Amino acid sequence: MPRRALAALLVVGQLTLLLSGCMSVQATGTHPAQGPGGGVAVRVFPDDGAWRAGRPGPDGIEGELERRSGNGWVPVFRSLNPAWTVAGLPPGEYRVRFPARLDEAGNVVRLSGKATTVQVRDGAVTDVRAVLDHVSTGLIVLGVVTVVAIAVILTKESRDHGLPLPPPPPPELLDAVFYVSVNLAAGSGWESAERSLPPAVTSHFPAAGAIVAARRPRLVFSLSKPLRPTSLHAGAVTVLGEASGLVPGQVSYDAANWWVVWQPAVDLAAGDTFHVTLARDGAEDAAGHELAAPASFTFRTAP
Repeated sequence: MPRRALAALLVVGQLTLLLSGCMSVQATGTHPAQGPGGGVAVRVFPDDGAWRAGRPGPDGIEGELERRSGNGWVPVFRSLNPAWTVAGLPPGEYRVRFPARLDEAGNVVRLSGKATTVQVRDGAVTDVRAVLDHVSTGLIVLGVVTVVAIAVILTKESRDHGLPLPPPPPPELLDAVFYVSVNLAAGSGWESAERSLPPAVTSHFPAAGAIVAARRPRLVFSLSKPLRPTSLHAGAVTVLGEASGLVPGQVSYDAANWWVVWQPAVDLAAGDTFHVTLARDGAEDAAGHELAAPASFTFRTAP
């Protein structure tokens, strides 16, 4: 095989493996459950550095817990928080996945949907770790070998044909490989509710205290169970600016994600602090239950 063709194949193989390894979702162990049933505890990290430092994040990653039912999966719990726990689960096969995230304006950005399945057992909580930008040791080593191999092949090819020599492998790549390869150390729970209990807010977006640059961000409340879409009141969500006052907007229900979404009708004032509230009587579930409690959070807009 010609050396250039071999180099091209190595490049394609390297990129394919690296891209397929961007997100890691895996069960890492168990710890004793408090109370009956079992549970699943999820922690999301933006990258390997945050994982090693024990800093979950970011907010706005849609996490889903589903239970095996026949040949399909039934949603059990959803959250936009980077750390959450579901307790009191009956034993069985469950799946944790991350199908989407919200950008800074609250718009949905689809992810790979990479998932892991876990067996929930009585008396134990299964820990699940997700790293959004993860590079495994094997892929790092392959990357180094591939880069060096390509450099050697192209150098030989260039010398054979009197062409200019290609640059050496970038030193920052080798530094990164060394750093990651020697630092691969291992390193709020919401309890699931029976359908007879009222729905509750599990998380919201943006996070409390966040500084938002978008002038018309979508504000999202994630619920513990589905709502009856026709029960959502137009005034279910109020947004009050400390300087700008009550902000007009439109509220809607995203049935696919169990989200109550509010979108402003005007640009939010820059540098203002906004208080967001979802009223307890703002919506009901299929059984007619109102929310377990109102939910509120505060964020600021960028100057």
